[in-house]
Amino acid sequence: MTLRQLAVLSAVLVLSGCATKPGECDATNRDSSMLTKMNCDYSGGYSDQVKQKELALNESRQQNAMFRQVYENIQAQQLSTKTDLASQQKAQAALNQSLGKLLTSLKARHGNESQVQKQIAGLEQQLKASQAAPTTKATPATLKAKQEELKALQKKVNQLQFSLGYEE
Repeated sequence: MTLRQLAVLSAVLVLSGCATKPGECDATNRDSSMLTKMNCDYSGGYSDQVKQKELALNESRQQNAMFRQVYENIQAQQLSTKTDLASQQKAQAALNQSLGKLLTSLKARHGNESQVQKQIAGLEQQLKASQAAPTTKATPATLKAKQEELKALQKKVNQLQFSLGYEE
């Protein structure tokens, strides 16, 4: 074997020994060697991280949009308490639907976080109670009670959104 062949063979062995798995790649690690960074770039480790973060960002954007929809429906419900019974029922159904979708999505994504589970459970209880409560004729007392209920719901949704780190 010539000296050149031996050098090429040893370089190949050294580089193959430095193989980095895509899951081990961290673009924020400044202590990584140049070989590790090149290997991560070549193996697609960095692009996998980017794809995962893009997916998480898209999920967060969707859930943020669901939060906005819940807020819009709460506001519509608050405004409808000043109108007729049919409008109230329609606004309540829209609120129940958007809140239900949001809670389902959050349970799927954050179901293993105990604080979030408690907040979701509280909102689910309030949603079930709201669905079970009969819609009565609008009197000043029932309208005021409904407004207070909606303010409490808005506060709970806001606390959940804040605890998850979403913006309003």
